[in-house]
Amino acid sequence: MFFQRAIFRKFPALAVGCVAIVLPACTEKSEAEKAEDERVLIREEKRKQAIQIYQTLAKEYPDDPKADQAKEKADALQSATPKN
Repeated sequence: MFFQRAIFRKFPALAVGCVAIVLPACTEKSEAEKAEDERVLIREEKRKQAIQIYQTLAKEYPDDPKADQAKEKADALQSATPKN
């Protein structure tokens, strides 16, 4: 015990280093958390694809009555996209 206290008093960086090594091992994500992260990424990718499709429809068919609706949907999806 004396030895441990002496080391941690003399070498505070060692104590911080030990905590920095041990802490990430305790906070590893579970399989459920990893699966949820993957679902979020898939949703974001689908959102990006939908935005691109709506923008393309609005640009290629500007005279179509639904072109304005496609542009509005693209804008709504874009504004709802979370910023990282």
